[in-house]
This record gives sequence, C-alpha cells and structure tokens, in this order.
Amino acid sequence: MKDEVTFVNKYLEGLNLIDLISEKHIVLRRIVEEKWLSNEKEAISHTEALLLAKLSMGKISLAEVARCANVSRQAMFKCAKKLEEKGYLTFISQEGHHKYTQLTSKGVAYCERSRQLKMEIEQEISQKIGEESVELLKQLLMIDWI
Repeated sequence: MKDEVTFVNKYLEGLNLIDLISEKHIVLRRIVEEKWLSNEKEAISHTEALLLAKLSMGKISLAEVARCANVSRQAMFKCAKKLEEKGYLTFISQEGHHKYTQLTSKGVAYCERSRQLKMEIEQEISQKIGEESVELLKQLLMIDWI
C-alpha cells in the first residue's frame, strides 16, 4: 500500500494543472458513484447523472446538455429516453414548441440525494485539507480563468 501511495504521489508531481484537475475529477466521480451504489439500488451512469443535474438547475435543452457533456445529441437523447424508462424524467410537449424534459419526483429525489452525497464527500475533503483550503479551491474554480 505504501509503495502504491508513493507511486501515485510521484505520478501526480509530474502533472500540469489540467491533468491534475482531470485526475482529481476522475477520482471524485468514482467516489460519488461508489457511494451512490453502496446506498441505492439503481445504478446511474455518469452521463445520466450529468443530465439529471443539469435538468435540476432549470429548463435546458438536451442539445445544450450534450454540448456540455461533449457527446452527440443522439447519445444524449438516448440517455434521456433511458432515464424516462427508469422514471427519472418525462418529456413535455408544448404546442408550437419542441419537446423538453422535466424531472419527475423520482428525478428530484435523486438530485437531492446526490447533492447530499457530494456534501458528505466535501466534508471528508475538508477534514483532510481544511475548510479554508476547500473554500479557496471553490473560489478559484469559480473565477473566469479559462
């Protein structure tokens, strides 16, 4: 175990900012998914989780979510159809307008539980690096620097 930690630390030391953020993102996504699966019965993929999170922020087109996720509109529509089958969202048609998606009560409950899990993980990170460091990191990531 100690050799593995040393290897990981040496590997991370050689990375630039972009790759460090990417590596941490991969680890954080895995932790969220593992915590979700340990507490819930139904698996949610990364793309499904992203779509549900974006929908919880307000009305957004599947095309816009696809652009954010860097996937095709067809792939995002397929993802949405899967979530509809699972009961997390529904398609709403408005007269003279395109269809849009809306979270069901199951989708809203998923988003709330997901936020809770992420807050628990943030607390764990705060315990390791300190609340001030977490707040500074959040502030830095909110700045328009890219």
